Amino acid sequence: MGGRKDICKGKFGTTFNAQKWRSLDPCGLIGASVSVSIHIFCFLVIATYLVEGSLIANGIFLLLYTPSVILALSSLYMAWVTDPGAVPMGARPLVTVRRAPSGALRDTTSSRAIRRCNKCNDNYKPNRAHHDSVTGRCIVKFDHHCPWIGNAVGALNHKMFCLFVFYTMISCVWSVVLVVARVAKCKSPFVDPAEDILESCEFWHHNWMILAVTLVSLIFFSFTSCMLCEQVEAIKTNASKIARMKMKVGQAGTELSRVTEEFNEMFGGESNQVAWHWFLPLSVTFPQGMKKVVLGYEWDETFDPSPYEEPNQGDEEEGRIEMTASKHRSESSTKSVNAEGFQSSLAGNDQLGFPRDRMPRSFFLLSLSFDTGS
Repeated sequence: MGGRKDICKGKFGTTFNAQKWRSLDPCGLIGASVSVSIHIFCFLVIATYLVEGSLIANGIFLLLYTPSVILALSSLYMAWVTDPGAVPMGARPLVTVRRAPSGALRDTTSSRAIRRCNKCNDNYKPNRAHHDSVTGRCIVKFDHHCPWIGNAVGALNHKMFCLFVFYTMISCVWSVVLVVARVAKCKSPFVDPAEDILESCEFWHHNWMILAVTLVSLIFFSFTSCMLCEQVEAIKTNASKIARMKMKVGQAGTELSRVTEEFNEMFGGESNQVAWHWFLPLSVTFPQGMKKVVLGYEWDETFDPSPYEEPNQGDEEEGRIEMTASKHRSESSTKSVNAEGFQSSLAGNDQLGFPRDRMPRSFFLLSLSFDTGS
């Protein structure tokens, strides 16, 4: 069953108080275990039956197949243990946003009422976050919940998910290549009957495990290649599957699209160009100050562990009224000072012998208005 859970007194889990992120969904744990088991099973079978007596097969196994399996399992582990981008309790909307040097960063602030998730106790919900019912948390750039990694796929572990799919596909390719190489070796007309290879070939025809490896490799190659093709669009657009679907049908605007062109949000780094760290299952890093822009919220450990409360609008209204009253008092004071100065000028004219009936009509009317206090 889905929802927020933790174990070991809150040390591991998906709750707001969990110290380390672990998705404890039973189906996800079973799926991740199956993924690991399939890789280990294929590795052991290939090492035992498909590389014996062939220098080329040993080279492919050691230099190509083994590294791909290690990277696939490492990516699977990182995808499972990495927080996918869960919004913490007490997260706040971005107040100020640092713009990228190119000016391509869009403004992520909004004058509309902030979004809240009623399933997360009315916690703040960034524009690009969606609630995952399995983990029980709102995930930034939530793509889907993958049972093969036992975790949600979001802003901070989407890279590991793609690498797991990629290296699994590569390991399937080398598995099939090693199977074909063994078939070619055993069926070759140039095999010397006196060689020991004939014994292994005879055993090969009656070994169900090799057949299982062949079928598993073909099935998972087809599966992972289709998944990888689907993820190419996510890599290019830097948008999750849900965001792309909503934008295609017109249910969302630019608030779900990428926030900058300066770097790839899925793989991080300082540039949008392909780099070596894209192919290693390492944690995603962003340029200084840009992680909160990608995630769409501000948070640190000093924030109250309770839903963010917007400033009291009544206090803001009273402040605006007080500012307006102060402005009117200032204008009245300025008008009074100007009136006193003008009448003093009129008095000075009278002392110099310029009676009011000799003044121009406009000056006389102006002085009369000040006398009546208008």
